[in-house]
Amino acid sequence: MVGRGGITSAGTAVEATRAADYFYSRQGFAERVEAWFGREIAPKLDAFSLKEIAAATGLSLAACSRIRAGVRLPHPRHWDALRKLSYS
Repeated sequence: MVGRGGITSAGTAVEATRAADYFYSRQGFAERVEAWFGREIAPKLDAFSLKEIAAATGLSLAACSRIRAGVRLPHPRHWDALRKLSYS
């Protein structure tokens, strides 16, 4: 509601509810995408050397080792390169 001073607490409560709904829906999305990466891409990386993974992503050998071992999840910007490598 809009009162004389602007938005009242009812309007703020609605905005807070919308923000919480968006936040929780995004969390679920992230979990599903991470599960997809772990199921579809990560197991196929064992077939490639660390140098091949590093060349595809531009990451260090140490980071690639952690990713291939399943200890580290790469940033999503590297997922497409890893996907292409795993299906080559």
